[in-house]
Amino acid sequence: MLNHNEAYWQQKGASLTVEAIVAQPRLWEEGLAQIKARQSDVEAFWAKCDPGMRILITGAGSSLLAAQASVNWLRSVVPNQIDVVPATDLVLMPESLQENTVLVSVSSSGNTPETVKVVERALATYPKMRHLAVTNNASSRLAQLAQQHPEGLFVPVPEGTSNGSFAATSEFTVPLWYLMLLVAPAGWPEAEKVLPILQRGLNHFLGTYAADIEQWAAESRNNVVVVGSLSLKAVACETSLKLLEMGNGQVMTAWHSMLEFRHGPKLIINRDATVIGYLAARADIHRYDSDMMAELTRERSATAQIIAIGHDALPASAKPGDRYFHFASPELADYHESWATLIYVVFAQLAGLYRAIELGVTPDTPSRDGKVAKVAKVTVY
Repeated sequence: MLNHNEAYWQQKGASLTVEAIVAQPRLWEEGLAQIKARQSDVEAFWAKCDPGMRILITGAGSSLLAAQASVNWLRSVVPNQIDVVPATDLVLMPESLQENTVLVSVSSSGNTPETVKVVERALATYPKMRHLAVTNNASSRLAQLAQQHPEGLFVPVPEGTSNGSFAATSEFTVPLWYLMLLVAPAGWPEAEKVLPILQRGLNHFLGTYAADIEQWAAESRNNVVVVGSLSLKAVACETSLKLLEMGNGQVMTAWHSMLEFRHGPKLIINRDATVIGYLAARADIHRYDSDMMAELTRERSATAQIIAIGHDALPASAKPGDRYFHFASPELADYHESWATLIYVVFAQLAGLYRAIELGVTPDTPSRDGKVAKVAKVTVY
């Protein structure tokens, strides 16, 4: 498994995390099959939704980031207005929900307190509101709310998506995949075409770079900033979150939009910071990202470091960073950037895994003191 055997991962308290990382390509394929098996239910759900209805996607933490990673593509396929609003905001302003809304709740656990309360309030106030639940837990409160509601829909994820590891690995990418498939069934043909590209790209990345990323993670760099454009901005945020969580707070992180980074935050390169940049595959976006990364590499201090992540190999003359990792997936240049988020996030998963081990933290249970729980403990009023 990756670049070590099972005994090593067991000894490091990381076997569940590793298992979740490598299972993702299989789970995506099985998830597509499970959703297609419910095609009539999915089509019936959306048949009652006219183009004038607002689709509101809500969640918290990594689940919210999955929604943000998917929404640009969804807007390009679905005629309805689509908004992503944090459940941590909606729970404070329930009056902002209107009856003419399709409510899409996304939560890995399905029991996120704020998300559950938002849905409960909405369905109690508007009994005819349509509700789509995206969760990895078929016995969760959100799944129950969708299954028991006359206007609800829930499609279970493949077995093994949640295996008990703390890190949101497949628990991040499977809900992301489900959001793209369930909210936009018209995009299924595109999903079927891009799936083998994503599977091949992720397997290439794991097989080629696991040892290199482990070596990088062994370096004493605990001040990390991550940048990305459009959908990849959500991956930048997830990377920042993953490194912070998996290091149990020992790695200080931040994230920014790629182009916004020039407007002040770029000065972090004057000190011993590591900047991780995700380069979009599409040529019209990639040129901006490439310019930004080359600028950072050229201007950084001697103690700063620039890491670049891209979809394919670059010309020898290109200097996107001190290190460059890619997915050997040139075809991604022809697809919307939201699809690439499914595999770009694997760098965050590997970086969090190896950095945790280097810091003496067990990746499967990094927050042993319970200060951060798998399902946040919140009093919702």
